[in-house]
Amino acid sequence: MKKTKLTKIVTFGLVIALIAGVACVRSFAKDNKKQAEPAESKKVVKKITPTSMKGALFIGDSRTVGLMEYSEMEDPDFFCSVGMSTMNINDECVSVPKVGKVTLEELLSNKKYSKIYLMLGINEVGCDTDTVISNYAAIIDSIREKQPDAKIFVEANLHVTKDKSDTDNLINNEAIDKLNSKMSEFANDKDIFYMDANPEFDDDEGNLSSDLTSDGVHLYAKHYIKWGQWISTETTRLLKEN
Repeated sequence: MKKTKLTKIVTFGLVIALIAGVACVRSFAKDNKKQAEPAESKKVVKKITPTSMKGALFIGDSRTVGLMEYSEMEDPDFFCSVGMSTMNINDECVSVPKVGKVTLEELLSNKKYSKIYLMLGINEVGCDTDTVISNYAAIIDSIREKQPDAKIFVEANLHVTKDKSDTDNLINNEAIDKLNSKMSEFANDKDIFYMDANPEFDDDEGNLSSDLTSDGVHLYAKHYIKWGQWISTETTRLLKEN
C-alpha cells in the first residue's frame, strides 16, 4: 500500500517536472526568436511645411512665365518674359500683375521683397558660359544692392528631353549642366541659395521626362503646380538647414 502510494507520488512529481521543463523550453525558444528577429525600424517622415510665397519675386524666362500662369501661386510677383536672358534683362519692360509695366530696376527700387527667385539661361545656353555667368553675377549684385534683406534663390535650368538634347547643338543637357554647375557656385547658404528641381522631372537617364512635355523643353501646364509646390517646400528646407 505504501509502495503504491510512493509510486504515485514519484510519478506525479515526474509529470510536474516534465510539464515545467516543456514550459521552460518553449519560453527559451520564444525569447531566442525575439532576439533573432530584427526590430522593425520605424521610419519617421518629417513633413516639411511649405514656405509662404508672400513677399516673393520670381525673375525668369518662359519657364517662369509657365509658373506665373499655371502654378496657382497667387502671392508672388513675376518679372518674366519668353525671351528673357541675362543679356537683355535690364532692357526689358515687363507688365507685372498688380504692379504695372516696369523695368527690373524700377521694380526692385520701389517694392520690398523677402525672397527673390532667379532662373535664366535656357535662351543663352549655347553662348559663352563665362559671359553668361558674368552677367548673372552682375544681376545678383544689383538685386543685393536694392534688396539687401532678401534671400536670393538661384534656380537650376530644367533639362530638356533626350530627343531634344541629342539633336540640338546648342540647347542640350550637357551644356545645361555646365551652366547650372557654374550657377550653383553663387550660393553661400546664407543669403544666396541654389535649388535644383531637375530630379523632380527627370527620367532615369537624367533627361526631362518625355511624357511631361510636348516640345521637349517646357512642362505641360498641369506640372507647374507640382513645381510651385516643390519650390515652396524646398525653400523651407534650405532656410531651415542653413
